[in-house]
Amino acid sequence: MSWDPPSAGPSPAAEPAPSGEPELGLASIVRSRGIALMEALERHVPGAREHAEATGSYAFATGAKLGLDRRRAETLREAAKLHDIGLVYVGKDTLVKSPNELDEDECGALALHPKTGAQLARGAGIPEDVCEWLRRWSERFDGSGPGGLAGTDIPLESRIIHAACRCDAALTRPGREGGAAELLRGLAGSVLDPDAAEALAAILDRAEANL
Repeated sequence: MSWDPPSAGPSPAAEPAPSGEPELGLASIVRSRGIALMEALERHVPGAREHAEATGSYAFATGAKLGLDRRRAETLREAAKLHDIGLVYVGKDTLVKSPNELDEDECGALALHPKTGAQLARGAGIPEDVCEWLRRWSERFDGSGPGGLAGTDIPLESRIIHAACRCDAALTRPGREGGAAELLRGLAGSVLDPDAAEALAAILDRAEANL
């Protein structure tokens, strides 16, 4: 596999379905066209699928709590599963390092992976709106992220995916069990959208109270 990022091409998803074929819902399109991407990511980063599925579930729950209709929340769930697909173009040696071990080039490669993932998604025929969610998901709410977007200029779906990713990372990181809601609230307004962070933190609070 070449380690050069893929070039962006036209999205076949924009083409109408051939006559006689049923028109798929957007979530189904994203899910079916993302299968090969997820398989490639899992081969490159064993265990990535588990994080992807969890991120999708947290994104769906957060979107529903914020008032998204079911179809939009389902599309968000399928998109969130693909948020890390750009990591297939990051070397395995880089992926196993802790943050303080990374050099400047490795940090740059990691920072680029949402954009690369969006390009991969576009090439797989995933609709452009969803590719934009994937390209922007790692933006910081305060505008200090890689693309410089801030606040509501970042797509809502991207902001939800970011919160969902951080949530699963907090829940699965050793020593952070039980502190995910606190972490989300601590990142609200700087890294994360305050509404998305609070909605997901409230979901975690309720789940913990019901244990």
